[in-house]
Amino acid sequence: MKKYIWMVIGCLFTQITTAQVAPKWAEKAKKAIFSIITYNKDNQIKASGNGFYIDLNGTALSDYTLFEDAHSATIITADGKQFAVDCILGANSVYDVVKFKAPVDKKPVTLTLASQPAKVGDMVYLLPYSTQKSATLQTGKITAVDSIGNNSFYYTLEMKTTDKIVSCPIMNANGEVLGLIQKSSSDKEKESYAIGATYGAALSITPFSLNDRSLQSIPIKKGLPDTEEQATVYLFMASSIMNADDYAQLLNDFITLYPNNDEGYVRRALMYMSGTDAAKYPLAEEDMKRAIEISTDKPETRYNVAKNIHAYVLSLNGSEPYSEWTYDKALDIIRKAIEEKAEPVYIQLEGDILYAQQKYDEALVCYEKVNQSSIASPATFYSAAKTKELIEGTDYNEVIALMDSA
Repeated sequence: MKKYIWMVIGCLFTQITTAQVAPKWAEKAKKAIFSIITYNKDNQIKASGNGFYIDLNGTALSDYTLFEDAHSATIITADGKQFAVDCILGANSVYDVVKFKAPVDKKPVTLTLASQPAKVGDMVYLLPYSTQKSATLQTGKITAVDSIGNNSFYYTLEMKTTDKIVSCPIMNANGEVLGLIQKSSSDKEKESYAIGATYGAALSITPFSLNDRSLQSIPIKKGLPDTEEQATVYLFMASSIMNADDYAQLLNDFITLYPNNDEGYVRRALMYMSGTDAAKYPLAEEDMKRAIEISTDKPETRYNVAKNIHAYVLSLNGSEPYSEWTYDKALDIIRKAIEEKAEPVYIQLEGDILYAQQKYDEALVCYEKVNQSSIASPATFYSAAKTKELIEGTDYNEVIALMDSA
């Protein structure tokens, strides 16, 4: 009888201890964790895993392996709601972590990054994804903390974990997230590892990300760099690297994010004009008008628009152009730019347009001005020489002199 009583007391004590282990913040924090399903190019399920929100904008973290080769992904929140992943914001295959953006609920719950790293011996809590009301926590201790630079850390834990909780967060006693659990090399391993959440949060897209192998191994759309300046450079570099569909999506995203930056409109107009779909030409015309309207440097924007039209008409090889996209229109636009700011490069374009119209006398005047400017080069002297050669009655010695200068 006494033995039975002590067994009951022991069970009660165990329950009380377990209740004490689950901190007050756990119930709310678990709502920031979600399940993820990734899909291949045929929209078939590729893999499933976990992730969690780290801010109210929908920024989230998970493991890179889950997203590698994935063409789309869906998250399922603790409340059972489903959202498609919007874009990838950073990735690192070495530390197996990915940063991405997904929609959030009306009243989102996010995890706060720990302000200080954990120390050896600290108790930590593993918070798994759960759709159940109660959150079952697993506890363990930090046995090693390795710095990986830039206030980022890699943790070794005295905790046995399974593949089912990979990328679930480990938390400190204050309910702040320290890191993401990583896959163990063996089910029998008594230790587990976690990449610091600050490392994942610091991942980003930069203009150089276009050649990042980790990012390129995830076909899901990528986000733009954090600053408008870097996003503009990214746009420029992507034009020669991305395929047409991805580049079109990038331009649309850029314009949505920076509606008052004329660069997006000018580049999207050029894309429409370079294609064979005539239905897109009115859209290109609207984009060019909008670019000039919002520009803070109208001469430069007029120059870019005139350059677009000039390139378009040249590509026609004498065919009928769309609407008013003619050399005359390009000439009118560039001359307005020159009236506002007589940059040599603008005068060079004026000369190129006049040359295309076979107005060689006028074109030569432009090229001569350019050859007396800071951008004079072998190419500009060559342009002048070729133009002068086409003017009736020209002394060929003058052409030779220009060629010598070139």
